[in-house]
Amino acid sequence: MKFALTQFAFSILCIAIAGTSFAEEFRVGAWNIEWLGFPGMRGKPGKDVEQSPADLASYIAAANLDVLALEEIGVEKNEAPFKSVQLEKTIGQLKEKHGQSWQYLLFPKVDYPANTEDFISRGQHLGIAWRSDRATMVGDPFSIPVGSNDTFGNKFWERRANAVKFSFGQGKTDAVFIPVHLKSNRNDANANDPFFTQKQRLAEAKAFVVQLQSLKAKFGDEDIVLLGDTNFLATEDDAPKTLIDAGFVDLNQKDSGTTAVWGAGYSSAPFDRVFVPSQQPEFKNSVQIIHKTKNGTDDEIKEYKKRHSDHYLVSFVIEVGGDDD
Repeated sequence: MKFALTQFAFSILCIAIAGTSFAEEFRVGAWNIEWLGFPGMRGKPGKDVEQSPADLASYIAAANLDVLALEEIGVEKNEAPFKSVQLEKTIGQLKEKHGQSWQYLLFPKVDYPANTEDFISRGQHLGIAWRSDRATMVGDPFSIPVGSNDTFGNKFWERRANAVKFSFGQGKTDAVFIPVHLKSNRNDANANDPFFTQKQRLAEAKAFVVQLQSLKAKFGDEDIVLLGDTNFLATEDDAPKTLIDAGFVDLNQKDSGTTAVWGAGYSSAPFDRVFVPSQQPEFKNSVQIIHKTKNGTDDEIKEYKKRHSDHYLVSFVIEVGGDDD
């Protein structure tokens, strides 16, 4: 089965880049690769199905990416340096089959008690990958000090937010990327409060915004991008509005579905989003593309979910010119 951008996505992309005066474009994506490394934790029809590095590499290569934020990556040990056998095999396939050279970094989660279940401590880490011939990491990753929260405990920013700066060429645009995977909409422990998870995501957004100015100062850059599985239900919710009020644009402001679902009565959720700065020229034409199956048939979507993930990869373009900050 082959995957490609939908015809709708191609139409949007053509409109977005028309008339640009920038010399180059770089495509940045985000992908929640459902429980990579822990196939037993996946949902049907992917349960107990280990994703093939060849399948993952083909999908990533088809998206023509330069940088990719990663979510739900399982690590071999819950200690630095964090490594994923599945991800390294995928990178090997990208080199062997597609001629692309990639590197990656994975980030820690919160500190867990000693008796924490293995799939919790080693599963679902955040990370970032990049084509080494197209982007260069500048300095070291920075763990954003979002603090703690008594209400939400160890689940508050459980997947720790790390900022990584990349340059797209000497004297050219650079940007700081922050992969995110915010609190899910599962509310098993707080059934008496149906809005508990939304309140947590709001608290997480506020804690990030408090650090925003110091983050810009640390990197000497206004080009700050949050991207990944936000679990936001709508752009009008309080958490995304907090980011928008802080100077970001939600590239999924139409709440387009990014999860792989099919059948009558089921709707794709708009969880995967990119937030770009509203006043920086590199992002003025950016739109979010959802890399769905070619025809969107039920059979295609089922096969995608089985072999790949319950989320689609999303991406957008940065227009690269002379660095302005």
